[in-house]
Amino acid sequence: MSHATRTTTHQLVVDAPAELVFSLLSAASHWPDLDGVTVYAEQIGGDERDNEVRISFAVDGALMSTHFRRLIDAEERSIRFQHSGPDTTPYQVSGSWHVDLAADDPTPGPGASVVTLVHEYLIEEGSEEVWAEEIFDEYARRELAALRRSCERLQLLQRHFGR
Repeated sequence: MSHATRTTTHQLVVDAPAELVFSLLSAASHWPDLDGVTVYAEQIGGDERDNEVRISFAVDGALMSTHFRRLIDAEERSIRFQHSGPDTTPYQVSGSWHVDLAADDPTPGPGASVVTLVHEYLIEEGSEEVWAEEIFDEYARRELAALRRSCERLQLLQRHFGR
């Protein structure tokens, strides 16, 4: 059976500076507190620009673990990720995070950010394509909503304490 690559893109405005949002996304150890689905994450190799992360996360009520390689570009505030095994997940996943200034959006407050999450995954054509799309959609929405809550709480604390 042939395989096809599918792409999903989700975007969300966060009322926190891009540098703050990006710094929290860059540090894998913060993910269980940030994204709403990760149970455990740790950097197991590499450096601050090119590293491997082991994560355990919840998908559709089941706990899964895997490794991802990440390429981090702090200047562009982007993180590219690629599934690197072990092969315990049903899909080969890659994608990216981008954190941009929300300068042209009048809705958020000063210093707001636009966070874009892109997932690319390989799936067997005809096999549970709709289910996979729903899973990635739900995951991305939960992850972005939890990230927004975490970043906005931290930003509120920093404003309150004058940092």
